[in-house]
Amino acid sequence: MEERTRADRHESLLSPEIMRGFRIEQSAWHETRSDVADGVAWGFRKAVLLAWVREQMHLALTARERHCLELYYFRGLTYREAGAATNTNASSVYRAVQRSIRKLRKAAKELKMTL
Repeated sequence: MEERTRADRHESLLSPEIMRGFRIEQSAWHETRSDVADGVAWGFRKAVLLAWVREQMHLALTARERHCLELYYFRGLTYREAGAATNTNASSVYRAVQRSIRKLRKAAKELKMTL
């Protein structure tokens, strides 16, 4: 018996005749020019927002708030893991993150930015 890899379990073999019966518009990965343009525009907007957030993190947040926010959102740690990394408890990190978000939202509101 032929040995299969983990990726092979998701592989479906279809004959070329069956594949020719599908129009490209029916494929799951089909994108119109408009879809692509919208995705590119969102990518640029997201880059601008992320740059703004990074700048505001240095201007509006304390070093501790900034560190907790980075651990939770940018490094993907849980509150408990971030607490261990900062030698505090999870609830302390949670409060710092929530306080940071409030400060960033207030800064965005003052600049009339849409997040």
